Amino acid sequence: MINLHPLYSSSSGNSFHIDNGKDQLLIDAGVTYKALSSGLKSINQDFSKLSAILITHEHSDHIKGLPLLCRKNRIPIYACGKTADYLKQMLKESNITADIYKVEYDKPFRIKDFEITPFEIPHDAVMPCGYRISSGNKTLTYATDLGHVTSDVYENLQVANYCVLEANYDTAMLDFGKYPFPLKRRIKSPMGHLSNDLSAATIVKLIRHGQTDFLLAHLSENNNTPFIASNTIQSLLLQNDIDPNLVHIHFASKSLSSEEYQI
Repeated sequence: MINLHPLYSSSSGNSFHIDNGKDQLLIDAGVTYKALSSGLKSINQDFSKLSAILITHEHSDHIKGLPLLCRKNRIPIYACGKTADYLKQMLKESNITADIYKVEYDKPFRIKDFEITPFEIPHDAVMPCGYRISSGNKTLTYATDLGHVTSDVYENLQVANYCVLEANYDTAMLDFGKYPFPLKRRIKSPMGHLSNDLSAATIVKLIRHGQTDFLLAHLSENNNTPFIASNTIQSLLLQNDIDPNLVHIHFASKSLSSEEYQI
């Protein structure tokens, strides 16, 4: 069994907690140290119980709380190649000592009873990744901050019992919203973020392979809502003759949440 707690999930900050009943991981630390502490407290946990922190990439909404976290705690940090180098340099400049371990795309590694496989995602960061995480006979795939779904990303989603997938923006909200054009172009680029339409199309494809459990994450505060994203997905399901009642689709809260999903 794997328990998933989406503590924070938005364009302002992201951090997910995962446990298997005895070992605990944190994916990203993109909110303040105080917020991270509050998030763990909301699920009756604390930093001392974490086995490791997995970092997906170096953007602020994924590492904001890391410097103070590392100053106050000695928790192993794992990140892919150049991302790990970036974190080491950032912390060194602040005279912070941390145990940072480099991992590689498509090469599994173990943390206690978790087997973890990083995989490449298309995003405008130095070496971004998603994670496929297994414990016992259950597998969770975490894929956010991606401009499109590559064959590699899809293969990692397809083998999972549960998928965390980005649904960042509604195209109309973004197009007619207040963001400047260069930012809109970046978000919509193949190295930007995943729209509701692309997320829905991926979900339909995965459902045809037998998957039924999804958590949609990293919704933009300004360019998306769970209601709009849900309508987009429901519409595409019906267009493809898929009964929405047979599929479990949830939305990670943008603010602190003690939600739990069991896999």
